[in-house]
Amino acid sequence: MPTIQRDALHAFVDRQLLKIESTPIPPELTGLGASERLRPDEIQALWFGAGIASQIGMVLALEPGTFVEPWPEVEDDQEPSAEPGTPVEPQPEIVEQPPAAA
Repeated sequence: MPTIQRDALHAFVDRQLLKIESTPIPPELTGLGASERLRPDEIQALWFGAGIASQIGMVLALEPGTFVEPWPEVEDDQEPSAEPGTPVEPQPEIVEQPPAAA
């Protein structure tokens, strides 16, 4: 049964949070905050939220096997039959005909 590798996940999140907290807020966000009448603490919270979503969320979405063990393997018979980059054959277009006049 798969389990979450909590130690690895916690260590990863801690490293990413240090990066997020130590990265200065870009001037574009500060300017946006001024035009939207956001307080400095709201701008900081927005920056942290964006950092968490981008730095942590993408890895968890794209590489979940890093933190879930064992990650299920795809068996050969479950893989798509077409090779990558193989064009899909077009399907014939179905055109409805109006009913015949009586």
